Order: sequence, then structure tokens, then C-alpha cells
Amino acid sequence: MTAIAERTERITLGNTILNPYTTNPAELAMYLATLDELSGGRVVCGISAGAMEYMDWLGISHKRPLSRTREAVELIRILLSGRVAEYEGEEFRWSNQCYMRFKPPHGKIPVYIGGQGDKMLEYSGAAGEGALPILYPPEFAEYAVARIREGARKAGRAPSDVQVAGCVWISVARRREDAVIDPLKELVAYFGPLLGRKGLGTVGLTVESFSEVYDALNEKGVRAAAKLVNEEMLRLAIYGSPEDCISRLEKLKDAGVDEVLLGAPLGPDPRESVQIIGRKIIPHLRGDGSGRR
Repeated sequence: MTAIAERTERITLGNTILNPYTTNPAELAMYLATLDELSGGRVVCGISAGAMEYMDWLGISHKRPLSRTREAVELIRILLSGRVAEYEGEEFRWSNQCYMRFKPPHGKIPVYIGGQGDKMLEYSGAAGEGALPILYPPEFAEYAVARIREGARKAGRAPSDVQVAGCVWISVARRREDAVIDPLKELVAYFGPLLGRKGLGTVGLTVESFSEVYDALNEKGVRAAAKLVNEEMLRLAIYGSPEDCISRLEKLKDAGVDEVLLGAPLGPDPRESVQIIGRKIIPHLRGDGSGRR
């Protein structure tokens, strides 16, 4: 992020998610404040509890992911405001010595809250300047946006106050068949078995659809599992020609997604794929004058 900040002037900077289980909110706040100063105020904070399976691998207890995220957001905001973060919560207990030893340059950084489950999606609408719904597959967008908006309404907010930034995988090439690359299959094989039933169900898949993939992943590794990924499973990502990708991205916009975060693998030639995205896909999506991106 530092390297990007030093070489750019306009783009917004932020991690898809920072994890309050693996990094203490105090360290997250210091990181964000420093990067915000370096970039001249271009930073947003993407935060969520992350995959629970990942926590299991690390031996980290994760009984209350929503509470963990909520308290971390509160603490980060307190620290960035320059106030003392004395706190007594379920997950964090801080003394009155918890405060920044320097003045954060802007006092506030927009917080985007990630997630895929109902409770986290509603919380993102209730408390975030933005929401980061995990849209694997993209067809999950309509349901996710509805939950985010419901969370905003329950909190007495206007749904339009919450910027919805959907996270998708993309692989684009000039020809559709060239976009089906091994890194895309490996990504689907690795994460597909971990995704929620509601999201998978929007493209006719179930957790059981990935049973053979999951077994191969555990027994033989991700490359062997990727060989079992079929065309239906590839629908978890946006892939194909520029026209294919535009068609599915337009559906995100129609579902109420304000911004789209395009995640790797991008395509067989990442540099060319980025150029296609910048020269063909983004201009097309901006063509209606909505300002969405």
C-alpha cells in the first residue's frame, strides 16, 4: 500500500479486509492513520472477521465474530478521532492508556465492513460508511444488498448512505475460452467449498456440489482439486470476453452495487487484462452517467 500511495495521486487505497482476529485494532488504527497521512487522505478501512476455517487453522478462537468486528470498528474510530480508547467489551478490554501518541491527520477514515452472512451484512448497513459484500457468485448481489439496506433501515439510516462495494473475482481475455485459466480454477477449488449455501444456491450449486473438490483439495492439493472444477462452478467468478464480463457486471449495478472491487486472477496476461478492464469495461459501465465504478 505504501508503494502504491507514493506512486499515485487520486485512487482510493484500502485492503479488502483487515482482520481484527489476526491483528489488534490498535495496530490497525496506527497503520491506517500512517497510510492516510502518507497518501493525503485517500484511505478507507475494509474490515471483517475473515473465514472461520482460517481461524481454526491458526488455532484462534472465534466464538463471536460479529462482536469482534463491531468492537474493533468502535475502537478504531475512537483512536482515529484522537480520543482515549478506554473500553470494556466482550472481546476487548483496554485501559485509559490506549490512545494515539500522535494526532491522526484527518480524525476519521471511512469504514467498509465485509461479510457474506446475514448478520454481518446487516451490520455493515447499520454501521459502515460502506459495505464489502463477498459476491462469489455475483448473483448473490441482490440478496446481499437487500440485507445491507435492511440493516441500514433498522439503524435509522437511509440505505443510500451506505456505499456498497461488491467483491468479485474476474478473469478477462479477448476470447472467452482463453479466460478459463488454471489460477481461476484453483481459486474456485480453494474457496468454493467454504462459501455459504445462500450464495451458492443463486447459481444452482450446493456445498455438496464441491464434495469431490474438497476431498481432492485435502488429499492431493489445490492443483488436483482444480481439475475437478466444472463450468457451473466457474460461475462463482466473472470470466470470459469483455462482453461476457460486462453483461454480468451490469447485473451487479442493477442489483444496487455502487462500486465493484475486481479481484485476481484477472486473466491469462494480467497486464493486458488490466488494460481491457480500464479501456473497455470501466468506460462502458460508467457510460450511463451514474458515477458508479
